[in-house]
Formats: sequence, C-alpha cells, structure tokens
Amino acid sequence: MDPALRECLGRLAARKEPAPLVPRKTWDPGFDATIERLLSDAEPLKSALHLANDNLVRAHEIAQEIGTQTGSYLHGVMHRREPDYGNSKYWFQKVGDHPNFIALRKSALELLSSRFADLKEIRATIEKSTSWDAFRMVDWCEEAEEKDDPFARFLRSLQSREIALLVDACSRHLA
Repeated sequence: MDPALRECLGRLAARKEPAPLVPRKTWDPGFDATIERLLSDAEPLKSALHLANDNLVRAHEIAQEIGTQTGSYLHGVMHRREPDYGNSKYWFQKVGDHPNFIALRKSALELLSSRFADLKEIRATIEKSTSWDAFRMVDWCEEAEEKDDPFARFLRSLQSREIALLVDACSRHLA
C-alpha cells in the first residue's frame, strides 16, 4: 500500500465524531498535504479523502474533472454538503445506480437497527425499496441540516459511512 494512503487512512481512523452534514471548515488542514502526496492517477481517491476531511473546495476542484459515475457521485456528495441541494440532485441523476448504493442501504439499515432504533419511520421508508434513493438522502440532509436530533445524528453517521465506502472503492482501483 502506498505510504501516503496508509497515512491518510490512519488519520481518518482517528476522527472520533462523524463529520457535520454541512461543514463550516476543514477538519484537519494539515491532512490536505498528505492527500495531495498520493499518486497522480488517484484523483477520485483524493476527492473522496478531501470530502472526508471536509475540504469541499478541493474535493470539488478534483471531482469536476472526473468524468465517471464515481466522479458524479463525489460531485453529488460535495454539493449536498455545500449545501446546494438542487445541484446535488443534478449530479446524483448522472450517477444512476452506483455499486456503493447496495452497501450504503445496508449500512443505513444496520444503523437503524442498532444506534438509531427509534427512527422506525425512516427504517420503514428504506425497507420499502430494494434500492438506495440518493435523492431522498439529499432531501433528508436538507431537512436535518441545522439540527442535532437523533435523525441528524443518524444522517451524519450514515454520511460518514458513505464517504468511507467511496474512499474504499477508490483506493481499490489503485491496487
């Protein structure tokens, strides 16, 4: 494994709390230099890591140059966190059915079965569909943007898992 990637993954593991839905600042400004030391062909991974570090400006600069399904996904998450919900939905429309959506839906149901079991309506909504609805996630994030209730905490936890899934998927393409 690339030493810079190992360092990046270690720094992310040190983050104790899930990132905010709408970050107001970069989590660890020193982390950006480590991300940029990754191989030049690792642009999707760099964008995902900048999302994990709450550096939306850099994540966006990179994602807008990636003309793939995953690039659109990264772009959609970045705009959802910005927040620019309409633009986020535009990018999620371009994503279509991303392979990560299966694992994201599973993660949502796991969180709702354990730490957020009181959110029965949310669980029922997700269970009604066999696929992940990225547009609903955008709507939910807009609804919970400034809140600190169980629903918002669930979304922050789920978003952290979503970004971790993106980091993992992008890092596997380098192996």
